[in-house]
Amino acid sequence: MKAFKKSIVLLFFGACLNATYSAETVGIFSDNSVEQIKFAVGDIKTALEAKSFTVEILPLSSLTSGYANKKVVVALSSNSAATTVLTGQGGTAPAALGEQAYALITTTQGQTTYWAFGGDANGAMYGGLQLAENIGATGFTGTNTAVEKPFMMNRGLKLNLPLDKRIPTYVGNWTARSAKRAIPAVWDSTFWKDLIDQQARFRYNMLSVWVHHPFPALVKVAGYENACLPDIQGFDGFMRTDLTPDARVAFWRRIMQYAHNRGMSFYFFNWNVVLDYAKTQIPGLKEDLTTQATKDYLYKSMQALIATYPELDGFGTTTGDNMPNGSDAVEQANVKWSWDCYGKAVLDYLAANPSRKFNFIHRSTGTSPNNTFPTYAPLSAQPNANMDMSVKYAVAHMYSTTTPRWTSDIDAVAALGKKTWATVRNDDYVYINWGDPQFVREFINGFPHQEVIKGIYIGADGWSETKTYFYKNGFAPLNGGLEVKRRWYMQMLWGRLSYNPSTTDDVFKNMLAKRYPQTSSDNLFTAWTKASRPLPKMTELVMGNWDLDHDWWPEACWSDPGRHTGFRPIAEMAGAGKEGTTVAKGSTLCDIKTSAAGTCGPKKNSYTVAT
Repeated sequence: MKAFKKSIVLLFFGACLNATYSAETVGIFSDNSVEQIKFAVGDIKTALEAKSFTVEILPLSSLTSGYANKKVVVALSSNSAATTVLTGQGGTAPAALGEQAYALITTTQGQTTYWAFGGDANGAMYGGLQLAENIGATGFTGTNTAVEKPFMMNRGLKLNLPLDKRIPTYVGNWTARSAKRAIPAVWDSTFWKDLIDQQARFRYNMLSVWVHHPFPALVKVAGYENACLPDIQGFDGFMRTDLTPDARVAFWRRIMQYAHNRGMSFYFFNWNVVLDYAKTQIPGLKEDLTTQATKDYLYKSMQALIATYPELDGFGTTTGDNMPNGSDAVEQANVKWSWDCYGKAVLDYLAANPSRKFNFIHRSTGTSPNNTFPTYAPLSAQPNANMDMSVKYAVAHMYSTTTPRWTSDIDAVAALGKKTWATVRNDDYVYINWGDPQFVREFINGFPHQEVIKGIYIGADGWSETKTYFYKNGFAPLNGGLEVKRRWYMQMLWGRLSYNPSTTDDVFKNMLAKRYPQTSSDNLFTAWTKASRPLPKMTELVMGNWDLDHDWWPEACWSDPGRHTGFRPIAEMAGAGKEGTTVAKGSTLCDIKTSAAGTCGPKKNSYTVAT
């Protein structure tokens, strides 16, 4: 009898424990046929499960006010069934949401419900991702109420990546070890998926790959079949014979589609006039502006690229590299050549295929908007085409003054009533995971003629950003991870703040708290911010006309010794040398030499900057 009573007590006690500690259920209602929404729902599910909730993934079509548990709803604002349930639970349907915009709403009638509505699929994804972050920070408590829309419509990543050792990227003589080591990653789908996933969470929506001459790795061109690479070769014995021409097409189409599934457009860029590999295989191809065979080959390559990759959103080119420089007439001839090779190819293809849409970007390096837009006017007039410029903003050094004034091309684009992208070059930080959100806010808000800025893409020239390889000794196990993940904080700041410069510091503190729970996120945020400020301020103080990456690598206080002086001595920065003795364009600081003379006037002297 005693044993029986003991069993009854234990069963009752166990049942109470189970009732007390069983996980509460949350339902997530969404249309998982929309890939962007499906991605965000995955993050919401992970965040809820980390807070010990049980999660039900349910179709949006089954959403009713009678659902018994707490719930999360991710939907388009145009979904009347979802907004009807929302209003029935005391909520107010969001006002018209535009492209990439979202609204977060909380209702408390019945069980608490978190709603994320998007003006489009990307907006719904961003709203869902923000909900996931909020739940990760505070669980299913509090009120999630917000409306956000993009400040910069396009927020991109610029990746200089070789596709093969026979078709390099910008550092074509293979002096950059990062380029040599990049080739295996370029053909690794896991690399791309991990990169795209992270950047989508950080609100990037454009991905661009820059190669000298990408066509031999991407297309087989009728009449120039020998220009197509038979396989993929790298360094240190790397070779992929399985990457046949057909396999490569299938690979890139999958990557482009994956990018689209995360709300990203995909572009290739090239330099001119460069014919890596093709000129070794096709007699008569020459790297000049007069050879007709070269024009014919590039025209057909461009058409083949558009036809082969329906998922490719656009292509960018320039008239600055390996081409004549000089007078306005020379610039006009360069632009006319680029039109004959690329612009007209795009125009002719799109005219014959009106359902295909394509974007073309012409960089202003080696030309000007006043020369480019008139030449490309037929493409601009094509209804299924879009043609924009791209200008260098802050030249090679984005980490200097937050208001750089290398803006003559932006001024010219504005005067013409056209649009331009801005290349934002990070040739400053390779090793350091920089992080100062206020700098980013001021930089993004400081763009002149913001109405003509189509978007930005950020990246380096001499650094091929794929996987980490430079750790030594006891830190060697850190090698092999993605560079964008190693420098996640820097990547996050630029993506999130170019989407919304008003994003508060609390968002970043929450991310720091999640990653580093063992320390105070307030203290870490403050320390990281302050530690990130000296080098940009130093560059601002001495930059002068150092507009190229090799003029100044601040992490090492170094310039290319083959072109300049190597280590930059203080004496040179203070006025003993001929270069770099003045502050950056757009800076309000007083340079070192003038500060020493005590004649700064109202400008902030360098001694004050140092303290």
